[in-house]
Amino acid sequence: MKKIAIIGPINSRGGREIETAFIADLLHNKYAVSIYSTETIEKDNDLFLVNPTLDIYKKYKPYLNKIKSYLGITNTYNNIKFKNITNGKFKSLETAIKECTLIIIVAQLTSNYTKEIILLAKKFEKKIIFRTTGKIANININKHYYNYLESVNLFINHSELNSKIFKDNNLPYRIIDQCVFNETILLEEPLKNRDKIENFYCASRLDENKNVIKVVKAFNKLYKYEDLKLHIIGDGSELETLKSSAQNKNIIFHGHLCYKAMIKTISKLDCLIISSKEEAGPYSALEAAMLGIPIISTPVGAMPERFSDENNIWFNIDEEDALVNKILEYSKFNPQEVKLIQKRYIEIYKGNYSKKNITKAYLDVVNLYL
Repeated sequence: MKKIAIIGPINSRGGREIETAFIADLLHNKYAVSIYSTETIEKDNDLFLVNPTLDIYKKYKPYLNKIKSYLGITNTYNNIKFKNITNGKFKSLETAIKECTLIIIVAQLTSNYTKEIILLAKKFEKKIIFRTTGKIANININKHYYNYLESVNLFINHSELNSKIFKDNNLPYRIIDQCVFNETILLEEPLKNRDKIENFYCASRLDENKNVIKVVKAFNKLYKYEDLKLHIIGDGSELETLKSSAQNKNIIFHGHLCYKAMIKTISKLDCLIISSKEEAGPYSALEAAMLGIPIISTPVGAMPERFSDENNIWFNIDEEDALVNKILEYSKFNPQEVKLIQKRYIEIYKGNYSKKNITKAYLDVVNLYL
């Protein structure tokens, strides 16, 4: 059985983690697939939500290297090692690459170790697919420093908008967006009969990039509208800041919810708000679309291509009052308008982003190089 190594800065929670696990899961019936994280992954992680039997290694930091880091001494990339989070086995980056036929990198172009991974794969004549995540920085690929990217056989991006530098530099790429990794869980939830939009929500890792603070500030201005509520689902570095900034009693914090509980919660809510500064997806929009939940969003990541005909959903991230007005606008939709949105979103998901469609797209690409 041919071996595939999926390598990148995979953490315990988030869209990148779920997408990495989804790619590994769809390939594992046909190939021997291992995930190697250049970061730390806890045993309680989102990857195991997709498949609890995935073969996952995390970056192993020897005690001496920890002391060096504490003293401010930089460790070299050459001897990076991984430790299997289930059985404790060790493996070096070089060994992981040498024993595989195909390397799939899931990372940003400028993520740590990306250059070393590509150069090692080239050294051992391995095919490389690079699944980009996040907004692709407008770097000058023609600079000598970035010439290692020419060794990548194919880049996979979420959207054309996020592919400009590949197009401008004639680097091979394909567009494959995301899908909901466990559609069965969402299909278990009955489609809510929404007569009005009153319960808005944000569901994400709570960091500065997600910019949920803008949504909190907008709802602080809506304190007089007692029927309008904001539900914030997730945890992260910004959680305490968001809590201390919330002045409207109708801002409700749910914290981190397990996936089933999160889906059960959002299926009862009325509108997703995406306020991110940068995204590749985001994943939460596809969950909302599959459930027929209306969306308000910044024109971020793949969103303009996913919802190209939905001209009403956008607001500018720098215009807090525009978000306030958009929330009020949605709250005034009549039942028929809400039902039409629900129908359109479900059709958008089924037609373009179903698990069946995205799985086929990945298998077609991988089969080109194996």
